[in-house]
Amino acid sequence: MRKLISVTLLLLTITVIAQQSAKKDTSYWKKSGFFGVNASQTALSNWQGGGQNNVALNTILNAEAVYTRGKHSWLSKIDAQYGVIKPGDAKLFRKNIDQLFALSKYNIDAFSKYWFYVGQGDFRTQFSPGYNYVSDTISGPATADFMSPAYIQLAIGLDYKPTNYFSATFAPIAGKITIVNRQYLADAGAYGVQKATTNTAGDTIITHGKKIRYEFGGRIILKFKKDIFKNVNLDSYLDLFSNYAHNPQNIDVVFNNLLTFKINKYFTANFISQMIYDDDIIIKRDWNKDGLYTNPNDINGPRVQLLTTIAIGFGYKF
Repeated sequence: MRKLISVTLLLLTITVIAQQSAKKDTSYWKKSGFFGVNASQTALSNWQGGGQNNVALNTILNAEAVYTRGKHSWLSKIDAQYGVIKPGDAKLFRKNIDQLFALSKYNIDAFSKYWFYVGQGDFRTQFSPGYNYVSDTISGPATADFMSPAYIQLAIGLDYKPTNYFSATFAPIAGKITIVNRQYLADAGAYGVQKATTNTAGDTIITHGKKIRYEFGGRIILKFKKDIFKNVNLDSYLDLFSNYAHNPQNIDVVFNNLLTFKINKYFTANFISQMIYDDDIIIKRDWNKDGLYTNPNDINGPRVQLLTTIAIGFGYKF
């Protein structure tokens, strides 16, 4: 809970700084963003329809700044989300949404009105550790943490921007760096890094797994941000990456959507949708808990990861 409060204060600070900066040099800058805090509580007593008590709280910051001058344009964006939930009589709050995404993109006029040469760098990770749970007890070590994994991606190519709310980036020169800072996750080969070398019995590590993996390939990035109806804004980001050297036909996909409904000056409803597919990330689910992963219902391979959240609460658009 203290981490959530700290993140909330951090996001509030960033929002205030962004507002103060907007009052200064506005001749070349265009700034926009959204900050929200959403809370919910469900309490049941003798409820025949069934259900479970729960308390949930999450924060959202979505902000961007665009600097345009002459032939040059520079976009900076941050998308941060963090939320916790306390289900039933559980003693522990568990995170239910956690994302930190930052992007910087530079454009310069190319051969026509709508085409630009582009260079882009972006960074993606999460704020805090994530765990599996059995009842109200943490099961095993963290499955993810800040910088475990983290992704740094670079792209050089052409940007097609026919309007101020849509762009398509085609980058035949792109790099992807995967970082897994927790050594035991790197030793297990989590998130696609090279796993540790062990003895024949598999109980002694000879060489630790690598914490960093480098990939070279191509990217296509689609970005859309617009008020699609009155008081309804859609911010959508689709990123496709192909590794030229390893299974180029298996495309890595990151697809994020934030739909914001403005109720009045201070209250909003939000729909968050995130989809990730990475052929190098192995998803394991042992449905019958036998530890063998031989049951037809068991999962042990790459899978589409989905997250959706609907929330209502305080929201401020700037």
